[in-house]
Amino acid sequence: MSSCSRVALVTGANKGIGFAITRDLCRKFSGDVVLTARDEARGKAALQQLQAEGLSARFHQLDIDDRHSIRALRDFLLKDYRGLDVLVNNAGTDPTHFHIQSEAAMKTNFFGTRAVCTELLPLIKPQGEPEGAETPVYLALLPPDAEGPHGQFVQEKKVEQW
Repeated sequence: MSSCSRVALVTGANKGIGFAITRDLCRKFSGDVVLTARDEARGKAALQQLQAEGLSARFHQLDIDDRHSIRALRDFLLKDYRGLDVLVNNAGTDPTHFHIQSEAAMKTNFFGTRAVCTELLPLIKPQGEPEGAETPVYLALLPPDAEGPHGQFVQEKKVEQW
């Protein structure tokens, strides 16, 4: 069991945004930070990079497409921390060629993330007043003849209700 009672977990943390979030949590979060990655070698390499920067984190392998992997992570969190304080769902696949890989992208980006939430959200420890950021995501399907935006923002850095 960890000597620290608080824990933040970042999925897909071996590169990109997930790695940057993990680095920032290591600097600012008053507790342990666990980075996860599907590929163990890449996850451990990310951990070594953080350690080379003088930061402390832990690594746990996680493949969000594999229920056994998700449950192993859940069991680790229960054993070492008796729960979870912060969950950052970042793992996913690049849907650049969505029309070609749509089934695989949906399996990982939607169903995998949902499976992680199903297993880990019940572990969230009760806190005081909620803090942090909320990032709503809005998706819409417009008919082809709509006058609304097609592939562009309504306004730069501003969202308006239609």
